[in-house]
Amino acid sequence: MDERFWIPKPTYIQMCALGELSFPLETGGMLLGYVADNRDVVVTAIIGPGPKAIHRRYGFVPDAEYQQAELSAHHLITNGRETYLGDWHTHPRGSTTLSPVDKRTLTRIARTPSSGIAEPIMAILGGGKENWDVSAIRFIGWKRRFPFNRYDLAILIIQLYE
Repeated sequence: MDERFWIPKPTYIQMCALGELSFPLETGGMLLGYVADNRDVVVTAIIGPGPKAIHRRYGFVPDAEYQQAELSAHHLITNGRETYLGDWHTHPRGSTTLSPVDKRTLTRIARTPSSGIAEPIMAILGGGKENWDVSAIRFIGWKRRFPFNRYDLAILIIQLYE
């Protein structure tokens, strides 16, 4: 069964706009929403990088204090129905493929109990200059094996909704 990544068009447009503002440097933030009974991921909102974020050509450091405050407020407003799903970020002039750093980040999120999610999502916007592509990947597991680490990932089908 194909699992889907549902995202409102205005939220997707917001992500692209944030990507344009930082272009050619990376930006990103948090994905908020819920996981449906059929395991589809439903994004209802995002949190941007925050005013103190550090943007670089190949990476960015979010303003963690800002993001945590926004996440807490969203969780409260939705009476706990919507929560942190994972992260999103841009690959300016790049692809929507996970980098090794992205895979390690997903592993760290999954292994951090306070994240509240065992199978985090990472959405990546690649490209830029008003031509962004998006992919969404669910982390399922990780095993350390010689000579390579093995990541179990699921690519989600992108679905924009109104």
